[in-house]
Amino acid sequence: MSLVPVSPHPPALAGPELAARASALALAAIGPVAIGAILAVHGSSPTPLVAVPAVVFGVVAATAPALYIATATAGTAPSLGAVVRAFGIALGAFGVALAGLLLPAAFLSLSSVSPSTTFVVATCALGGAGLLALRRLARELDPKAMRPSLTSGVVFLVWSAATVGIAGRLWWDLATEVMS
Repeated sequence: MSLVPVSPHPPALAGPELAARASALALAAIGPVAIGAILAVHGSSPTPLVAVPAVVFGVVAATAPALYIATATAGTAPSLGAVVRAFGIALGAFGVALAGLLLPAAFLSLSSVSPSTTFVVATCALGGAGLLALRRLARELDPKAMRPSLTSGVVFLVWSAATVGIAGRLWWDLATEVMS
């Protein structure tokens, strides 16, 4: 039996994998703009084109350090590089999921005569993609998914609830302003 040393650093991305990751992150950047466009069509202002990406990425940027600090305080934090990588992968998963939901959301919104339908459809698209991204983030942060620690699970759950609450409040304020 030979022992192969395992590097604590993930292998560097090469060719197709790097292109796939870059495409997913591009979708994460473009998707919220498209949701903003869907809202702007039914609203009276182009504000959502900028505001939706600001809410999505602003909340992630504001709350991600809190997750790292809380896990470090609890003694369950992965390395900073692993956390950054996990957030990158989760944002890519968000972009891919949102890309798949954009066409149905646009169809339902544009075929509706009610602005409230647009709000509900856009909320479901963003919320669904966000929940899938949270799931992916949890899996990336705890690679030993067979035996996650209770402490890291509680920290992640509390952080997720706070992040969803903050994002939901900002989304509600934006959407009610645009749809009124």
